[in-house]
Amino acid sequence: MTDPNLGSDPGPGEARLRQRQRVQVITMFAAAALAGGIGFLTGYFDQGDGNLLLGDWNKLKLSPALAVLIAALSITVFLIVPIQNMRKADDYQREVSLVAFTGGFFAVTAGFPVWAALYAGGFVPPPHAFGVFAIAYVAMLASFLYARWKI
Repeated sequence: MTDPNLGSDPGPGEARLRQRQRVQVITMFAAAALAGGIGFLTGYFDQGDGNLLLGDWNKLKLSPALAVLIAALSITVFLIVPIQNMRKADDYQREVSLVAFTGGFFAVTAGFPVWAALYAGGFVPPPHAFGVFAIAYVAMLASFLYARWKI
């Protein structure tokens, strides 16, 4: 038997879902572009020999105006945009995102003391901010994928 609704216009719920998905994709690309801009500005206008990935923070030199611009862009990309998007998420997206956040939080709260203890024992280099960020990021991604497949 054929579906009488096949080929017809989408209902209001489907139209809202598609609009929400379009906005989400546009927001992700805009945030990625802003984050890329932050990386470009930091790398291109660095007046010192700093390397953020290696933890050479003390060698990084930026003009004060650029430092304020990068800080403002970072707050926008890493705080304001995610909070704004969480307001628009449905219950399923919110639950998966909270599981991902919790996984990242637990990884950092367990990972940093482990890293510090292993450093004190001479096994690994000292803890640094990028390493803690990487632990959180990878753990959130893994937790998100797990929640997405299991919930």
